[in-house]
Amino acid sequence: MEKPTQAFNEDIFLCQKFIDIKNKYKLSTVIETGTYHGVTTKWFSQNFNNVYTVECNQEYYKIANENFNGINNIKSHFGDSPVKLAEFLNEVKEEETIVFLDAHWYTNPVLNELDSIKKSGKKPILAIHDFMVPDRPEFGYDIYPDQNIVYNWEWIKDRIEEIYTEGYIKEYNNEATGAMRGCIFIYPNKK
Repeated sequence: MEKPTQAFNEDIFLCQKFIDIKNKYKLSTVIETGTYHGVTTKWFSQNFNNVYTVECNQEYYKIANENFNGINNIKSHFGDSPVKLAEFLNEVKEEETIVFLDAHWYTNPVLNELDSIKKSGKKPILAIHDFMVPDRPEFGYDIYPDQNIVYNWEWIKDRIEEIYTEGYIKEYNNEATGAMRGCIFIYPNKK
């Protein structure tokens, strides 16, 4: 069994945050984009009933699936995260689901993933990893200068407002361990 501290790049506070959200909103399902080797995915499988995950790198997909041997509540897929995210959203109940966007190592599908959420018409709880946390410069976040991308609120704001037309609440992690990465959480007002 994976130690909780290995998930989310060894961030015990992010592990606890997901447990708190799960308990508060009675969630049973996680959709994850960006499986990598599946460490966080395995942690999700130990703490949620249903886990959907997608990886676009064939080598990582193979490694992750070897790590999932014997775990029955993970639905692991190879492919393009915005496409698979749309498929996953068709299978789940939004009120029981949190979507964790973390598929941004080689490509930057976040805006396309947000478009998939919008097209689904669902308004799940949303978490985006490697995100800039205001006034917390010690928390890492993704920047791609060649693509003019900074993982910050201004970059996603319009998409979030298109998804959560009835309003939303946003918050950031305020503690971190391990790799010390930022994360933003979006909650639909109905929650």
